[in-house]
Amino acid sequence: MSVRAVLFDFMGTLARFVPEQAALLVAAAASQGVRLTEQDARRGFAAAGDWWVLQVEQLPLEERGPEERKELYRGFDVRVLQGGGVHLPEEQAFLIFRELLRQGQGSRLALFDDVEPALQQLRARGVSLGMISNMGRELPQVLKTLGLGGYMATVVSSGEVGVSKPHPRIFRAALERAGLAPQEVLFVGDQYENDVLGARKVGITPILVDRYDLFSDLADCTRVRSLEEVPDQVKTT
Repeated sequence: MSVRAVLFDFMGTLARFVPEQAALLVAAAASQGVRLTEQDARRGFAAAGDWWVLQVEQLPLEERGPEERKELYRGFDVRVLQGGGVHLPEEQAFLIFRELLRQGQGSRLALFDDVEPALQQLRARGVSLGMISNMGRELPQVLKTLGLGGYMATVVSSGEVGVSKPHPRIFRAALERAGLAPQEVLFVGDQYENDVLGARKVGITPILVDRYDLFSDLADCTRVRSLEEVPDQVKTT
């Protein structure tokens, strides 16, 4: 069956923070006398992101009390650093992430350089475009601000559906809205647990965008280093 639509994750796939989180973490760690490279930081965020998904699957964030949420956030901070090869007490990790938040107060969202060229290529081939994101109901306005509103025929957010990726319901909501079968859709994301496994659960073929070569050992899914490689994965006839 030919591909009729390509759906995308948002953060980390199409958009990023400027300054980048990894750079902020390196600077915040240095303020505590801890040496970390940006690649270490990226690996740490990826590893902690997978851990976060498993925790929230067991008990959703909305069902946790204030202390439980605090413990979860602190656990995430520690695991980011551990994933980057740095093992610190929880209190020192907390100080590093408090400094990261302070430095990141002026951050803004920006598109990756490969986004618009890839979207233009896909649209020129007659492929419908869309998005599935673990963001709130503000997502359509964010897309409009970044100049992506005109590209996306289907936009589904966790704030609207009430569940987050990798829950099958958010993927099925996008399929229903697009009026397509899973076999007619590709889903592109930057996280293995949320995006690759989440899409696969409902029969959608996933593509992992790995700009920083964090998943070089993966062999069970298509992996690209740039979104401009995605059109090559689309068969429309």
